[in-house]
Amino acid sequence: MYSFEQSEQLKLFLLSLGAGFVLGILYDVLRTIRLTFTKSKKLFFIFDILYFFLFGLGTFIFFLATNKGEFRSYMIIGEIIGWIFYYLSFGLAAKSFTDAFVKAIHAVIKFVFKIISAPFLLIFKVFLKIKEKISIISQKLTKKMQKNRKKHLQKLRLYVYNLLGILKGNGLSKKKGGCNNGEQKENS
Repeated sequence: MYSFEQSEQLKLFLLSLGAGFVLGILYDVLRTIRLTFTKSKKLFFIFDILYFFLFGLGTFIFFLATNKGEFRSYMIIGEIIGWIFYYLSFGLAAKSFTDAFVKAIHAVIKFVFKIISAPFLLIFKVFLKIKEKISIISQKLTKKMQKNRKKHLQKLRLYVYNLLGILKGNGLSKKKGGCNNGEQKENS
């Protein structure tokens, strides 16, 4: 290990304050993205995990770039102080700005969705009216068919018990005094 001069340590500490500030900005960016799409607690948890992963990755890259990968506790403390400084100063203003931004985006999305969905809603309403008319016609036809069903059955002269008689050889034509084709050939 080699030792740093105090000016070098101060420089690394100030850089770590800046890195913490940038990581605070990253937090607000991820927060804005999360709020734009949903307010789900599950997604909140996923974005927090993503943020801590990016925070760790950013800290690791920062350590590699500035301190040749050596871990210094004052650099971690500097990042935390930089993040807190951002959160308590610019973060509060950014939070109110991003909340207004998210509301504006939601309003624009609702407006665009209304414009895009209007023709589809109109078509859907037309199909519903057609469906209602078809169901009314179908109900009327069903009632009419139920009334006429008994009439049609009465006009049919061939019943199941008559069909059994025909199969046994006692045809309807014999009962009515007629003859079938086989008897005509024998008589002639």
